[in-house]
Amino acid sequence: MEDFIACFAEVTDPRQDNGRHNLHEILMIALCTMLCGGEDCSDMPLFGQAKEPFLRQFLTLKHGIPSHDTFSRVFRLLDPVAFTACFTRFMQRFADTLQGVVAIDGKTLRRSFDRAAGQSPLHMLHAWSVGQRLLLGQLAVDEKSNEIAAVPKLLKLLSLKGCIITADALNFIRYHAASGYAANPAISQGYS
Repeated sequence: MEDFIACFAEVTDPRQDNGRHNLHEILMIALCTMLCGGEDCSDMPLFGQAKEPFLRQFLTLKHGIPSHDTFSRVFRLLDPVAFTACFTRFMQRFADTLQGVVAIDGKTLRRSFDRAAGQSPLHMLHAWSVGQRLLLGQLAVDEKSNEIAAVPKLLKLLSLKGCIITADALNFIRYHAASGYAANPAISQGYS
């Protein structure tokens, strides 16, 4: 738990000294819930109650399992920039032990467009560890850009030394293969 707290040290509790539940315990329960297939804040207290004996092995849970309102309130109020930076740092610890193939791919999120406002759909770029079946990182592709420009930004967030990086044909361009990735010491095997 100490390593988890160290990763999320920069995330400040947005509840201003009136929170009954420890922020890091809330984040840990939320992470465990999502890793076990939970989908939203209403699943988090259900998971916590079902796995309370297990969670008490490394969490204090002084006031028991937080309610879904508490989870929802905390995630609505968290600073997304600080949380993203801390979560990326947390995931990089997994990346340090990575081997094998990391697949880079982009996906457009369904129903994320807004015709009335003229907003195009959200396009996300993902780095997926095939062997570990783990999403290592993701990055929103800028609305006025494309995946080609976003791939180097995503790879700079990750430590992929010794991994084989795959991508679709869109991202396999001479610039990336020759100078952008092969010259990057964080990526040693290849890009195909």
